[in-house]
Amino acid sequence: MGHEAQTKGGWLGHWIRRAIHISMVLVPWIYYHFALPRNLIWILLGLIILLEAVRLAFRFQAFGQRSHEARKISSFAWGGASLFLVLLFAPKMFAYPIIASCAFGDPLLGELRRFNWRPIWVAIVGVIVVMLVWLVAWYWLATPWWWCCIMGPLIVAAEWPNLRWIDDNAMMQLLPLLLLAYC
Repeated sequence: MGHEAQTKGGWLGHWIRRAIHISMVLVPWIYYHFALPRNLIWILLGLIILLEAVRLAFRFQAFGQRSHEARKISSFAWGGASLFLVLLFAPKMFAYPIIASCAFGDPLLGELRRFNWRPIWVAIVGVIVVMLVWLVAWYWLATPWWWCCIMGPLIVAAEWPNLRWIDDNAMMQLLPLLLLAYC
């Protein structure tokens, strides 16, 4: 069964889901451009957790969510919570490319798989796109350029496994954040 058949709202729900995913890239821009208070990020993180707990208690499947998300933490909640953790704990020069890598990389990889690309080509294209995101960060944010060589393969590898206990939207952001914490 394809993603569109599993998504509430069918084709439209699938593409709105993709659009929301890509729009994640706007969140760090809004946060830094308007110098929003750090406490707001904590409040938004708490709000996501609270709303997700209520949604799960009622087994509610929102428009754009997949059928399995009625019974488990949604991709939106994983992605949003991870995004806010990145904003809280990563410097700006790393927060932007981590979030942008997930915002662009995850939908791209999903669509390539949906069109039955061979896994090796999905990985190659994904690594190239994520590396380009990090090279843009090097140019605009003075992120050390060599991070693109590490983050390209790491972030694509983080998206690959289909784990039941954590979503790839979290893995694509939290693994780079953990790596930064140890460097």
